[in-house]
Amino acid sequence: MIIQEVLFYTAKLEELHHFYGSTLGMKVSALDPVEQAFTVQAGSTKMMFKQWNAVAGTEGNGSKPFYHFAWMIPRNRFKEAKQWAASRVTLNSDGKRDETYSVNWDSHSLYFEDPAGNIVELIAHHPLNNEQDWAFSAADILQVCEIGLVSENVSATVKELGKAGLPLWGEGSDTFSPVGDRNGLFIVVKKERVWFFSDQKAQMFPLEATIREVGRLRL
Repeated sequence: MIIQEVLFYTAKLEELHHFYGSTLGMKVSALDPVEQAFTVQAGSTKMMFKQWNAVAGTEGNGSKPFYHFAWMIPRNRFKEAKQWAASRVTLNSDGKRDETYSVNWDSHSLYFEDPAGNIVELIAHHPLNNEQDWAFSAADILQVCEIGLVSENVSATVKELGKAGLPLWGEGSDTFSPVGDRNGLFIVVKKERVWFFSDQKAQMFPLEATIREVGRLRL
């Protein structure tokens, strides 16, 4: 599936605007004082961050939204992308390593967190034909290819996504199920499950995503 747009909420709008624009050097829009939001262009995907306390019913509830999402990078540029990221942020570690290889997916990944606690992943899917032959920069991020979707009932959420035409990808479980395909996935996880390469427990916060040939989903 192709993720065209995604909307996340944050309690740290200005900090994220500086982080994605200045620290990572990505293309970001100006802060919109009316919408209390800004957008980040992550390759072919438009990401929007919107102020959490601008959402009805969230004022003063003390919650601070955070999400997991992944950016796809060229399959042959993981080493260069890691150097690029490590020069700007502190990479997450499991205590022994700051990168991981998945045999089942044939992919390399690294993780870091932004100022709002969002868990950002850079992933190179080696079977895809998207190699590049120049130095890596923020402009070489290809697209958002994963969005974490937290649920009280993973199986039920997977079924609902299936009704929208999004199939389970590979094997799933009651706590973790990827839905979509290699180009784009909802990573459906059970609430309180610890995010991989993180010490954060998954929590439920609203998000919206526009999927090509499916439309806009409010999740």
